[in-house]
Amino acid sequence: MSIHCTMNKNLCDMTLAETECSDGMCCFTCVIPSNNGHIGFFKSMWRNGSGSPYVKLLVTSERHKNELYDSCKFLDFIISRNSGDSILKMDLRCSIYKHRPRQCRDYPDSAGESLYQRISGPCIFNEYTASGAYKNLVYKRKWDAFYAIQDDSDAIRNIFVNEDALTARELLLKAKDVHLAAISAGAEELNYILIPLPKRTQNILYLSEKHQPVGTIEQAYHRWQEKIQKNLQNHYGTGWEAKLNNAIEMEEKDAGKRCNEDTAGNPEC
Repeated sequence: MSIHCTMNKNLCDMTLAETECSDGMCCFTCVIPSNNGHIGFFKSMWRNGSGSPYVKLLVTSERHKNELYDSCKFLDFIISRNSGDSILKMDLRCSIYKHRPRQCRDYPDSAGESLYQRISGPCIFNEYTASGAYKNLVYKRKWDAFYAIQDDSDAIRNIFVNEDALTARELLLKAKDVHLAAISAGAEELNYILIPLPKRTQNILYLSEKHQPVGTIEQAYHRWQEKIQKNLQNHYGTGWEAKLNNAIEMEEKDAGKRCNEDTAGNPEC
C-alpha cells in the first residue's frame, strides 16, 4: 500500500470528546465477527454508523509497510465545531449502544480471528501511546496513527455536524497536523484526509486489567514475563516452577552427554 501525502501548515486544534468510548480504537482493530454477533440481540436496531465505510485507521512509519484498518460498520464518527472558537471535536462511539458495549469490552483480552485479519497481544492503542524507547525496542521503529477520512463530499457531510460539506472540508484542512493523502491499496487509489490520532488517554479509553498503558520498558518486560508464567501455570498447574526447573536441568544434562559433531554430522569425540 503506497501513500502520497501533502502537509498543510495549519493552526486550529482538533481534540477527542470526553466520553468513555471516544477514542474508538477498538472499532478499527478488534476482530469484528463476520455476522456482527458482537451487537447481540439488537438486530432490529441495526444501521450503519456515520463512519462506515468512509473512515479508516492508518498506521504508518518510515521504511515499513503501512497498515490500513476498516472500521466496524456500526461506528459513529462525528466531528463538530465548538461555538465561539475554531476547535474541532471528534466523538467516536457505537451507533447501536452510544457507548462502548459490553460485547466489545473483552477486546483486546479475547481478540481472535476474522475473515480479514488476526490480532493478538497488547492493545494497539496502549502501545501507540507508549514511550518511543519502548517502541524502538519492540518494533525497531516509531509509528504514527491517523484517522483516514475519505476526501469525498458524501463522506464529509455524513460525519460533520451542522456544516455543509465544502465548509466542513475547509475547516478540516485548517486543523493542526492534518494531511492530504492519496492512498493506493491494490489497483484502487483514493484521496483521504488524515487526522493524527491524539496520544492522550485520560477519560477516553476503557482499560482492561490485562492491557494497561505501557509506561516504561521495565513495566513492559514484567507484563510479558507474567504472560509466560501464566501460560506455564495453565499448562502444568501449580507445579509449573518445578516442571520448568526439571526441564532446564534435564536439558543441561543432555547437553553434557552429547558429543560435538562436525558439519557432516560425524561425532568428534
